[in-house]
Amino acid sequence: MNIKSIPASDLPFTKLFQDYLTNFEKLAPFFETDPFDEKDIKKKIESFTFQGNRKQTVEFLKEYNHQFDANDEVYTSIDKLLDDQALVVVTGQQLTLFGGPLLTIYKILTAINYAKRWEKKFNRPVIPVFWMADEDHDYEEAATIGIPDKEDFQKHFFESNNRQEKRVFDIRLGESVESFFDEIKKIQFETDFSKDLWNDLYSFYHSETTFGNAFGKWMLHLFGKHGLILAGTNHKKAKEIIKDSLQKSVERAPDIYDALSKKTDELKQAGYHQQVFVQPSNLFWIDDDGNRQKLHVEDEVWVEDNENFKWSSVDLIDEINNHPDRFSPNVFLRPVTQNFLLPAAAYVAGPGEIAYYAQTREFYSLFDLKMPIILPRFSATIIESGIDRILKKLPFNIKDYSQRIEDLEAAYIDQADTPDIEKIFGKWRHQIDEVSKPAIAEIGEIEPTLKKTSEKAKAVFYTELDKLKGKLYRSVKDQEKTQLVRIRKIQTSIFPNANPQEREVAFIYFMNKYGLDIWDQFLEVFSEELPDTHKVIRL
Repeated sequence: MNIKSIPASDLPFTKLFQDYLTNFEKLAPFFETDPFDEKDIKKKIESFTFQGNRKQTVEFLKEYNHQFDANDEVYTSIDKLLDDQALVVVTGQQLTLFGGPLLTIYKILTAINYAKRWEKKFNRPVIPVFWMADEDHDYEEAATIGIPDKEDFQKHFFESNNRQEKRVFDIRLGESVESFFDEIKKIQFETDFSKDLWNDLYSFYHSETTFGNAFGKWMLHLFGKHGLILAGTNHKKAKEIIKDSLQKSVERAPDIYDALSKKTDELKQAGYHQQVFVQPSNLFWIDDDGNRQKLHVEDEVWVEDNENFKWSSVDLIDEINNHPDRFSPNVFLRPVTQNFLLPAAAYVAGPGEIAYYAQTREFYSLFDLKMPIILPRFSATIIESGIDRILKKLPFNIKDYSQRIEDLEAAYIDQADTPDIEKIFGKWRHQIDEVSKPAIAEIGEIEPTLKKTSEKAKAVFYTELDKLKGKLYRSVKDQEKTQLVRIRKIQTSIFPNANPQEREVAFIYFMNKYGLDIWDQFLEVFSEELPDTHKVIRL
């Protein structure tokens, strides 16, 4: 395994993400800590305080992780949180089928990496936590998996009969998951690792379990040995712990809206994009069927999507106090609830998350919190050996393959060093003609009746030249066709669906080809790296 760093600017990342990695001073007004400034990090960690009750947090985490068959290393990590000096590095992602795309792995490896590094550096317990997106209801994203097959890259969608607007965590997989397994297996190469991989997945993703239970068990199976803890708010004890923050989101709704709007406007004025649309409400309500309904507010009257229930702000606060499990935070409120539930000194974020965190700095202060260190996750492109071989034969860098395939093919044809076949054969014909003229004249003088035969001999030679020219044209065309096929193959591998590989390709694809311990190898490789550049990893 070989790793090489390239600038983020060599990939189609947003201006905000590129500046976050290399020009933090431009984004300093939107974040409290430079993620690559050791002095800044040290100051943040040494001044960190946790407002919550550690004993209560530990009791909740033990109960939460028990449902995922947590091992001893996980419980050891949880017990460490009783230490007043203990901190956590949090990351999280959608509960996608079979674990999701590579970026899920990169987030977890980044969190584990920093937890180990900081524990040693600051001589205090630092624990990695994966935040289960157990309140999300984006079924389309959770049920879609991208797998390269033998020829192409395909998205596969798992259809469930139990969808509605329920939180994905709670949706039962059902019997159709078995046929979906068969669909995925058919398009994969059979390797020495396939049997063990499929057996593992079958043990977690079966008809009687839910998306959330399967995902959690799969993550702890892979990373529990590193002390990774799972957390989330789709749990009664969690809602009791965070209900003060949910109530405050109602009490201070106008101030929260103003703070988010102001920072968002500043971000746009600075030349950056707005990742998340700001709304007056940051809460969802869970109805009797378990469906997640957006709450809307106007003039302190709160109503859910279907308008079956209405509350005044006072009544809603009272409702949250009595039934916190019936309420759920949105994308802005979720990070705040994390900091009430966990001693979260840092959050590992992808490019999109960093963008919406940039909208929230003033938001934290309304909850008497400090913004955590926002660490960028590792970003990487895996280059398989077969792709690496043909990559070297083409005149493009990795970034070029993010273009439309039509533009890439046109660029290749324009750049290709194609020989001027007409010039070659035109010169040859001219030379034959010049050489033939005196010979034909001499033959005509010796025997005038053979002059026409001599002309025919020259014409036959021209005919053979034309045949040869046609063969050469076809050969060059075949060579071009081969290169164009290679271009498509490379793009499918590193920019499937015109998106970075890490966002599209399911990580189980690489486990099937290279072994179930591949992510432990990646963790070791990443231990000497910082996520301040994009990594190109050649297998």
